[in-house]
Amino acid sequence: MITNVKLKNWRSHASSELNFNKGTNALVGHIGSGKTTILDSICFAFFGTFPNLQARKLKLEDLIMNKPSIKDMAEVEVSFQVDDKTYSVKRIIEKRKGTTYSEIRENNKLVEAPSPQRVTEIVEKILKVDYELFSKAIYSEQNALDYFLTIPKGQRMRKIDELLMIDKFERARANATTLVNRVVERKSAKQSMVDQSDMGELETIVNDLKSQLDNILSEKVQLENENSETTRKRAFLEKELKELYKLLENFEALKRDEKGITSAMQEISDVVSKLEGTLANIDKDSLRENISASTRLVDELTNLLNEKNNDYQKFLSQYSRSKTEHELYKKELNKLNDQFEEMVELQKEAERLKKRTGKDSDNEIDKKKILVEEYIGKLESIKIRMNDLVDVIDQLSSVKAKCPICESKLTEEKKIVLIKQKQKEIHDLNEDLERFSRQKQIAEEDLRNIERSINKLKELVIVTKNFEEIKSNREEVQNILKVLIENTSSYEKELIKIKKELSDVQGKINTVQDDNQKFEIMLLHMRNYEASKVRIEELNSQRNRILAHLQEADRLIAGRNIQMIENELRHAVGREREVSAKITALDKLVSERESRLKELETSLSVGKREKEEIKKLDHTILQLKIFGKALEETQIQLRQEFIISVNAAMNRLWETLYPYQDFSGIRLNVEEGDYVLQLQSRNEWVNVEGIASGGERSIAALTLRIAFSLVLAPQLRWLFLDEPTQNLDTASVNVLANTLRDRIGEFIDQCFLITHQSELEDAVTGNAYRLERDKANDGYTQIIQLN
Repeated sequence: MITNVKLKNWRSHASSELNFNKGTNALVGHIGSGKTTILDSICFAFFGTFPNLQARKLKLEDLIMNKPSIKDMAEVEVSFQVDDKTYSVKRIIEKRKGTTYSEIRENNKLVEAPSPQRVTEIVEKILKVDYELFSKAIYSEQNALDYFLTIPKGQRMRKIDELLMIDKFERARANATTLVNRVVERKSAKQSMVDQSDMGELETIVNDLKSQLDNILSEKVQLENENSETTRKRAFLEKELKELYKLLENFEALKRDEKGITSAMQEISDVVSKLEGTLANIDKDSLRENISASTRLVDELTNLLNEKNNDYQKFLSQYSRSKTEHELYKKELNKLNDQFEEMVELQKEAERLKKRTGKDSDNEIDKKKILVEEYIGKLESIKIRMNDLVDVIDQLSSVKAKCPICESKLTEEKKIVLIKQKQKEIHDLNEDLERFSRQKQIAEEDLRNIERSINKLKELVIVTKNFEEIKSNREEVQNILKVLIENTSSYEKELIKIKKELSDVQGKINTVQDDNQKFEIMLLHMRNYEASKVRIEELNSQRNRILAHLQEADRLIAGRNIQMIENELRHAVGREREVSAKITALDKLVSERESRLKELETSLSVGKREKEEIKKLDHTILQLKIFGKALEETQIQLRQEFIISVNAAMNRLWETLYPYQDFSGIRLNVEEGDYVLQLQSRNEWVNVEGIASGGERSIAALTLRIAFSLVLAPQLRWLFLDEPTQNLDTASVNVLANTLRDRIGEFIDQCFLITHQSELEDAVTGNAYRLERDKANDGYTQIIQLN
C-alpha cells in the first residue's frame, strides 16, 4: 500500500504532500492542475521513468519547476508498505545533471544509495514487478484506458508475451533452432575430417618412431656418463691451477709489501733525523709552561678588550641617540619655521581682507541680497506679462468677428495691427528681461564674493590664533638643538679615544698569539718525533712477518709444474666440448622425433576424440530439438492459462461494471494468431472493435485493465486510473463510481483515481484531494483534502 507522496519543485508542485489509505483514493481537479503529475511521480520514484518520459514526450529537465519560478532541482519521495515492512524511495533531479541521487530505505534504515539503477532493481524485487509490467497492467495513462485495443492487430500477442515474459521462450526457441543448425554444421565438418584420416597407418608410424627414440636415448645416456667424468676432471684441474695462480699472486704481493715497508721506514728515518736537529736543546716542559703563560695573557687582554668594547658600544649608543634626536629636532625646527612663515603670510592676507570687506560687512551683504530679490521680482513680473501677451495674440489669431477683450467688431486689418502691437511689446519686454538678468547675475556674483571673503577671513582668524604658540615652540626647539649639538661633539671625541685604546689592546693580543702559535708548533714537532720512532719499530716488526710469509709461499710453490697442468686442462675442455656437441645433436634429433611423435599421437588422439564428439553432437542435436518443442508447448500452455485467468477475472468484474443487459459476458480470445477482446451478445461472441459503442468499449477496456492487474501483479492489488470515464455515459459513470466504492475492494486493495468529474467523488473510500492552480498566472498547485 502506498501511504505517502512528497513532491518538491516537481512541475507545478512547489511543496506538496499527500497521504493515502486502502480503498479508492481520488485526485480531483481541472485540466492542468497537476493531477497526472502525482501518478507520474510515483512511477518515477519506483522505476526512474514513466510513460511520457519513456516515450520522450517529456525530457527529464521538464520535471523541474520552471513556472512561476525557475528551480535547479526537483525531488520526489514515496512511502509504501509491503509484507508488514515500511519502505521509502527518494529520487533527486538536477538541471544538466540528470538523476543525481536515489535511495531506498526499509523501516527507515538505508538499504541502497545513490545508484539509480540499483535502487530500481531493489524496488522491482520488493514489488515483484518491473516497469513494463507496472506501466501496462497497473498504470492506466491519461485517456489510455483502452491501450490494449489501440495495439494494431498482429502485435497484441507479442506485447502480451512481453508482459508475461513469454517472449523470452520464443527467443530461447529461436536460439535453440540456430544452435541445432550450428551443431549439425560442426558434426558434418568433424565427420568429414574423420573420414579423411587413416587411423591404422598412423598407429604403425607412431610405433616406429618410439623404437627409434629408444635407441637414440640409449646412446645419449652413454655420452652423458662420459661427459660427467670429463667434467669432474676438468673441475679438479681448474681448481688446482687456480690455487697455484693464487699462490704466485700472493707471493708477488708479499714482495711488493716488503719493498713498500722498507721504503717507508727509510722515509720516516729521514724525518726523525731532521727533527733531532730542530729540537736540540729544547725542553718539552718549558714549552708547555710558555704556552700556558701566553694563553693566560691572551685571556687577560681579551677581557680588557671586551671591557673597552663595552665602553665603546655604550658611548656609540649615546652618540647615535643624540644624533637621532638632533635630526628629529632639526626636522621639527624646519617644520616650525615653515609654520611661522606661513602664519606671517596669513596675517598679512587677513589684513587685506579686512580692508576689502570694510567694518560693517553684514550690512553690505543685506544690501546685496535685497538688490538680488528686487531683480528676481522684476524678472517674474516681466515673464507673467509676456505669457499674458502670448495668450492675447493666440486669441486674436483665432477669433473672427469680435475682439475677445472689448467685444467690438474686429476687422482683419485691425487684428493684424493689434497682433503687431503685442509682438512689439513682447520684444521690448524680452530686452528688459535680458538686461535685468545680467544685472541680477552681477549682483549675485558680488554677493558671493563678499560672502567668500568673510568666510575666508573667519578661517584666517581661527588659524592665526596659534601664532604665538608656534613662535614659542620654535625658540624652545632652537635651544634644545644647540644642547644636542654640544653633546654629540663630546660623544664623538670620547669614541675616538676608546677606539684607539681598543686598537692597542688588539695589537698586544696578536703579538702574544703569534708567540703562542710558535710554541705550539714546536710542541707538535716534538710529538711527531716521538710518534715517528714508534712507527719505525712497528714497520720493522711488520716486515719481519712478511719475510716469514714469503718463505712459506716459496715452499708451497716448489715442485709444481704449471705448464703440464694447463695442457691437461686444455685436453679435458676439448673432449668435454666434443661430447657436449654430440649430446646436443642427439637432443635435437630426439626433439625432432618427439615433435613428430607428438603430432602423430595428437592426430591419432584427435581422430578418436572427434568420433566421441560426433556421438555427443548427435545426442545434443536430439536434446535441443526436444528442448525447442518443449518451449513451444510451454508458450502455448502459458498463453492458455493466461487467457483462462484473465477471462475468469473479467467475468467476475463484468456483471458489476456493465449496467446493461445487451452484453452478458466478456472474454479474451485468440483469432488468426493474435488476441481479440470480445463481448457476448445472446449466444454470439463479437469483437469489441467495430461493434461496441464508445462507452461499451471504455467499460470493456477498464474490465480488461483490472483483470490484467489482478492476473499479472496479484501480490500488489494496485490500480492507477487516469481519467477512466472517457466516452462513458452518465449511467456508466455512476456504476463505475459505485463499483470503485462498494465492489472493487473484493479485487483491488488500493486504487488511485484521477478525474475532473465530481460524480466520481462518491467513489472515494480512502483519501480524496482537490487540486487547484491559477494557470493564467502560472501559479503553484494547491492541494485541498476533501475528507
